[in-house]
Amino acid sequence: MPARITLLILFSAIAFRMQAANIFVAPGGNDHNRGTLAKPFATLRRAQMEARKNRQVKVTVWRRGGTDYLKAPVIFTAADSRTPNAPLLFKAWHNEHVIISGAIRLKLKWTPYKDGILQSQVESLPDGSPVFDELFVNGKLQNMARYPNYDAGARHYHGTAADALSPARIASWQHPEGGYIHALHKSEWGDMSYRITGKDSRGGLTIEGGWQNNRPSAMHARYRFVENIFEELDTVNEWYFDKLRHTLYDYPPEKINLAAARIETPQLETLFEFNGDTAQPVAYIGIEG
Repeated sequence: MPARITLLILFSAIAFRMQAANIFVAPGGNDHNRGTLAKPFATLRRAQMEARKNRQVKVTVWRRGGTDYLKAPVIFTAADSRTPNAPLLFKAWHNEHVIISGAIRLKLKWTPYKDGILQSQVESLPDGSPVFDELFVNGKLQNMARYPNYDAGARHYHGTAADALSPARIASWQHPEGGYIHALHKSEWGDMSYRITGKDSRGGLTIEGGWQNNRPSAMHARYRFVENIFEELDTVNEWYFDKLRHTLYDYPPEKINLAAARIETPQLETLFEFNGDTAQPVAYIGIEG
């Protein structure tokens, strides 16, 4: 009888282990670890590869608290596809605060520029990054240098102005190339965006774009604004990146110490991708929280 009880307990333990599997990822982990709570992996990619080895049971990847800066998207293919009884789940461990980020955190040395604006050189990486489309300071999205200035209460574009493209204003821009124009359709049937490529021989702007609306039209005379123009950097929470000089300019509020702030700029368009089709679907993978 004792032997039967021992075997029963052993089989029960094996069956329990086959019902689910847990993989842990944590800051300070190591991808050469076993992926346990005590010895977690460092990356979601490593956890994904480990989960592929056990597709017969439910697998949960637990991410410990902290920010995970992805260097590339986590891409799921048919090799990751699961079944209803054996899904793959990604969760935060015990409701710890987890951030999955496609940004990089910049290491900057700020010096005064003028009128409350600070500047810092930005080191370029071998792949040409960082890309500057957005900038976050302590988790708060900043505004590209723009005219008119950002107005949270404005009905269109958070601020528009009829003189956004006036000859006098354009004349004040030394190098507008790389700037953007956003405008409503003349009849307000949607919006259009243009990229400024430079100036012509008469000092007017050369632009490309405007194809975003399928009803061709001139820009609305009033509902328009420009951004990513250095000379329009004139108020707090605005920024501008000079690609030629690899210099970042920022106009922080008085209470923000940029030297101690967390400065981030997104680099990835996606964090998770599911690449499947009818013949080879990707199914039963959950990202929760």
